[in-house]
Amino acid sequence: MKKLISLFMILTFLALPLASVQASPGGTDSSGGHTCWTNCAKYGLETGEYHYHDDDGNIIRVDEPTDPKPPTGLFTDTGGHWAESAIEYLYNLDLVSGYSDGSFGVKKSITRAEAATIITRHLDLPGSKPSFQDVSSKHWAYYSIGAVSNAHIMGGYQDGSFRANDPISRAELAALLVRAYELSGKGTVTFTDVKTSHWAYGAIQVLVKNDITGGYPDNTFRPGNNVTRAEFATFLTRIIKNNEVGLAGGEITASFIDVGQGDSTLIQTSEGKTILIDGGDRYSGDEVSTYLRSHGVDTIDLMVATHPDSDHIGGLVDILQNFPVKKVLDSGKVHTTETYQTYLSLLDSKNIPVEIPTIGEFIDFDEHLSIQVLNSTNDSSDSNESSIVLNIKHEDVDLLLTGDATIENEQEMMKRFNVDADILKAGHHGSSTSSSLSFLQAVSPDISILSYGDNSYGHPDSEVVQRLRSIGSEIYSTYYDGNIVLETGEDGYSIMGDK
Repeated sequence: MKKLISLFMILTFLALPLASVQASPGGTDSSGGHTCWTNCAKYGLETGEYHYHDDDGNIIRVDEPTDPKPPTGLFTDTGGHWAESAIEYLYNLDLVSGYSDGSFGVKKSITRAEAATIITRHLDLPGSKPSFQDVSSKHWAYYSIGAVSNAHIMGGYQDGSFRANDPISRAELAALLVRAYELSGKGTVTFTDVKTSHWAYGAIQVLVKNDITGGYPDNTFRPGNNVTRAEFATFLTRIIKNNEVGLAGGEITASFIDVGQGDSTLIQTSEGKTILIDGGDRYSGDEVSTYLRSHGVDTIDLMVATHPDSDHIGGLVDILQNFPVKKVLDSGKVHTTETYQTYLSLLDSKNIPVEIPTIGEFIDFDEHLSIQVLNSTNDSSDSNESSIVLNIKHEDVDLLLTGDATIENEQEMMKRFNVDADILKAGHHGSSTSSSLSFLQAVSPDISILSYGDNSYGHPDSEVVQRLRSIGSEIYSTYYDGNIVLETGEDGYSIMGDK
């Protein structure tokens, strides 16, 4: 019950409008503190000193204990921030650092000099003397500015200046990232504020194609907006991780387990790590457990409960009882069934860490995989609309696992992300509530998986099957093919059923 209440509280927090958690001028940031810039001596503070206030208005300096403690993080303003993992990732690569007040400056616009320095560090570009009239040899980024200029990544202006301290717009960032990392491709997302005649249109489409950004929920890109340091960290992290996946190698095996009328997918990496996505209904727990053991699985590194419907989480109860589980991703959608409450009780009693992913988030799991969340908690009362949708990339093979996501979810995902994939686990067991023709055309899967058993729901819908055939996708189903196993290797992938 404690975990159920906790999930209710988390869900309520996530539903708050953005303005309610951001600091207004003079207010506090997402960590609950702020920096003093005026009349600081009056309060015993240094100018620029970061601090908190307790409930009585007393000043709590960063190096003093406080209870309850503000969210902790690598920097004073990153604890709990949406870009925290990306910032820490770049910090651990020695690519970024913070300010003297202990903050990272998540809301500050990144300058051209800062971007030049970070890019130079990551690409290990040779330092070079720039020829810009406004960059003296004493400038801290002198050689980095010369390096990106010499590599034709960042240029100057017609008046011969570089304007090192100017912020970078989102359009400018798109262009320099495409040049720096030699990205290519063209996305299928169109933005209402980026016409085909826009000078950065092509670069923006390349970012979309490479899953670096999908724009904003209102279908805008806002090319003229300044890029914050948090946004820059997120974009660069995605690029680096995508490149690492392409270079890492190693094989993975994806098993679409035959659990009858339900869903259960097992991912195994060459490093021995495991992801279990759903577990069928309560009667499927033994079958899933047997399948896991027969494939050498004794620990679940990451369990994903796409949504709380019993034909997805029922079998997870047995798995939680019989296998060590290191971490759980949960959609955050609260349910009232006995199965769901049993599931929550087990998570609580075993003290298993639970996270509710945000849309667009990359899951840090294995160096060989890029795992991005394309859908998660939804305000709708329909739990299917809150299905966690995962886009899993391994070398040249993409898997799109859609849970029971609806046609409405599909439309939103197409607006925000490049959904093209080689393998599609079709939504909602082939129901007519999922798999719209426009979505299937955007995904363009070579292989489509339908997970279902004997049922009275009419799954799979005949029109959905026809749509899949119309786009040339080869169809596998757990009903006819049993356990379906996908294996990747140097020459792509192979797939087969065991019936």
